[in-house]
Amino acid sequence: MNLENYDFKIYNGRIKVYYQGSVMFSFNQIDFLGYYFFKDDTKLYGMTLHFLREKAGHAEMDVYFKDKETWLAVNTLLDQNL
Repeated sequence: MNLENYDFKIYNGRIKVYYQGSVMFSFNQIDFLGYYFFKDDTKLYGMTLHFLREKAGHAEMDVYFKDKETWLAVNTLLDQNL
């Protein structure tokens, strides 16, 4: 697992996760409650982000990864920074 390709930044209250300089996903820091990593039945690796405000949209956001290496790298990155 090479964490050099992954980056984590907080800018104006938005948390952004980057892969090789491109944004993979982002979310509001103030609404963030937590996350849960899982492997589903279709051989995809996933992450569910939980948020405070249901009125602002969805209370959760699912992010899926095709390979285990990316999934573990994002998990490590979030564990180190959140």
